[in-house]
Amino acid sequence: MSPHPLMVRGLAAAGLLLCLAGAAPAGAQSISTLTARNADANVATAPAPAAPAAPQAAAATPAAPSTILVPVPAVTLYAGDVISEAVLTDRPVPIATLERGGIVGGRGALIGKAVRRTVLAGVPVPLNAVADVQVVTKGVATRVKLEEGGLVISGYAMPLESGAVGATVRLKNMESGQTILGTVQADGSVRVNIR
Repeated sequence: MSPHPLMVRGLAAAGLLLCLAGAAPAGAQSISTLTARNADANVATAPAPAAPAAPQAAAATPAAPSTILVPVPAVTLYAGDVISEAVLTDRPVPIATLERGGIVGGRGALIGKAVRRTVLAGVPVPLNAVADVQVVTKGVATRVKLEEGGLVISGYAMPLESGAVGATVRLKNMESGQTILGTVQADGSVRVNIR
């Protein structure tokens, strides 16, 4: 595991002070060598460890993790994009953030959904930023089917509202002008039932 960048800067500054104090010629040493020497010097001057105390109860129970992996987009997603497995990656997020709510915690809640507004890469996805894919769009003529027993009647109607698969939408029959209700199907058609 690599050290934190701020820690490296601090060690580099300490190494630079060693060099300025005359520990060795500045041109002959690198920052990594000075850092290693500084660490060795700290080990040599550290007091000898005391005899180990009796095992503590805290050591017996492992600490609970403070973060959890949540799916985040690997690329920036824009309104209308459909989320697939390929555009997701995992990122650790504090458990408290997930428990507060407001972000999607699992891949199943994202895959196949449409993005409603821009979601930046690497940022947890807010719950209100995704929605079911709208298969039927308001104002776009849609195929309507009436199936009853062996009878199948199909035609076109104008949806008065958009809808995802399984949603009930209102449509206007373009020939008669009547408003009808139907259920959105996966193929983009609307199934109308006899009342």
